[in-house]
Amino acid sequence: MQQVVYIANPVSGLIHVFRLDEGELVSLQEVQTGGEVQPLVISPDRRWLYAGVRPDFKVLSYPIGVDGRLGTPASAPLAGSASHTCTDATGRLFFAASYAFNHLSVSPMDEDGRVLAPHQRIDDLMTAHSVTLLADGQESPSLLVASLKDDAIRRFALGEDGRLTPHPRGDLHTAPGAGPRHLALHPSNGDLYCLNELDGTLNRYHREEDGRIHERESLDMLPPGYEGERWGADLHLTPNGRFLYTSERASSLLTLFGVDEQDGSLTLLDHFATEACPRGFAIDHSGHYLIATGQESHNVAVHRIASETGQLSLSSRHPVGKGAMWVRVLMLDGRPA
Repeated sequence: MQQVVYIANPVSGLIHVFRLDEGELVSLQEVQTGGEVQPLVISPDRRWLYAGVRPDFKVLSYPIGVDGRLGTPASAPLAGSASHTCTDATGRLFFAASYAFNHLSVSPMDEDGRVLAPHQRIDDLMTAHSVTLLADGQESPSLLVASLKDDAIRRFALGEDGRLTPHPRGDLHTAPGAGPRHLALHPSNGDLYCLNELDGTLNRYHREEDGRIHERESLDMLPPGYEGERWGADLHLTPNGRFLYTSERASSLLTLFGVDEQDGSLTLLDHFATEACPRGFAIDHSGHYLIATGQESHNVAVHRIASETGQLSLSSRHPVGKGAMWVRVLMLDGRPA
């Protein structure tokens, strides 16, 4: 399996491109974006890397070469600074949540896959921190926007015209002061997870076939007796759905949860030290490696995942640009010709 890792470093303005080789990162390229590059997302056909850049609010569409290196980008304006982005399942729409500007924007793409200027903006989403697509056949496509200071996950229906409307099922709400930040979807059991930044908790929801979403449980991410600051950051599941990991910046810890194969319930299994202030991380497509950035260490750590237990062990560390934040992993094998 050939895989390429992209890391965004906003302070230095760099995207680092690495080949993942048996737990080591082999440098392929350093790309200067000319701004504070933050959210990265790969197109569904794996031919484009989209990078949100500030303070000149824009998205750069980088063509991805056969070896994963990035070509000359196209640029399109955004309505404000992007904190998190995603695309629809077909690669015709690009969504950007803006924490600083309290909105979500929708941008069309041209027929080749380049992002164009937004055609819709939805305001009054307080500190919109992330945007997540729901499109797995259970219902019509919809979007979830984690609005941190609203303590709400705002829900929108995606129409055939590429525009969003409030979802008839309404929004989801977290505990007061939780601060919903990032979301993740289980690959098969219909569960949805929400990492809460401010109280350091993880919520599990279950999606019914009729579109209803119910909260099942909420767990603390931090060790028993922890009394420090709480500053939750990111979450991801292994491809087989057996393990879920979260990152917390104040303690610089990764937390491992087991996912029950029968009812989906979560069990906190362990905590692991990683890079200082792990703002973002990703899990590779084989499920063998967890790649975590250190926003304060300017390094990236590659942790090996034990297949039976989910336990982490350090495989390697590599220097990257300043303020490392975003990690995306591309599988080159099987891309359309």
